[in-house]
Amino acid sequence: GLFVNMAPITKNVFHSLPKLRALVRYGVGMDNVDCDEAAVLGIAALNVPDYAVEEVAQHAASMVIARARRLAEYDAAVKGGAWGPDIVATPVPPDEDTVGIAGFGNIGRRTGQILSSVGFPVIAWDPYVPAESFAGVQRAASLAELASRIRHLSLHLPATEATIGMVNRALLDELGPQGHLVNTGRGPIVDEGDLLAALDDGAIAWASLDVWTTEPPVGMTARLVAHRRVTASPHVAYLSTQSQGRLRRLAARRLKAALEAGR
Repeated sequence: GLFVNMAPITKNVFHSLPKLRALVRYGVGMDNVDCDEAAVLGIAALNVPDYAVEEVAQHAASMVIARARRLAEYDAAVKGGAWGPDIVATPVPPDEDTVGIAGFGNIGRRTGQILSSVGFPVIAWDPYVPAESFAGVQRAASLAELASRIRHLSLHLPATEATIGMVNRALLDELGPQGHLVNTGRGPIVDEGDLLAALDDGAIAWASLDVWTTEPPVGMTARLVAHRRVTASPHVAYLSTQSQGRLRRLAARRLKAALEAGR
C-alpha cells in the first residue's frame, strides 16, 4: 500500500511498484494521481472525501461573509485614518447578496448550508451531482449562467482537464463589477492572469483565495497575493487542531480496508 499527498503518482510510478495493490491520497482531490492507469493495473486509488468538510466550508463561508460586510476594506480605510459609515461602499443585506456554489459535493453543499442559515440566497451548479442533491437549492444549468445570477462565486471543484482555467475572463465578466470570487478548491481552476486583469480594470470587485497556481507564490501568483482587492490565505482552509489527525486515521483505515479486501 502507498500513502501520498502532493507527489505526482504517474504511470511510471505505478510501473515502478509492481507489488502495489492500493494507494490512498491524504486529501479529497485526486488530480496528482493517474487514476486511469491505476484502474488498468487493478490498483485501488482512493481518497479521503469526508475529512475537513466543516473546516473548508467554514473557511469559504467566512470569506463570503467578510466580503459581504466589507471587512477588509473597512480595516484598510480605518488604518489609513478614515472614519465614518461612508468610507467604503455600503453593504447590501444578505437576502440581496446571492451566493453561487460551483461544485456541489460534500464541501460545496455544507458551504451553501452555512450561508443559507444566515440569510444568503444560494444557487448551485454541478453537472455530475444527482438532482436529489439539490433539494431546496436553485440549480443553474451552466457555470456561466450561475456567474450571471450571483455576487459571490465559491469554487469547490477538482483540478481536471475540464476544469483547469475554467474561471477565465469571459466567466469573470459574467460575474460582473460587484462580483466576488472565492476559491478553496484548486488553484489552477482559475486563470490567474485573467483574474489579475479583471481586478485591475474593475471587471470584478474582489477575490478571496486560499489556493493558488504556484504555492508558495511566485510570479503571477505573487502579484495576486499582493493585490489590494484580494484576501489571501496560505492553503489552510482544511486546517484545525483536529483535522490532520483525523485525516491520517481515515486514510489508514481506508488503506487497511482496501488491502484486506484484496482489490
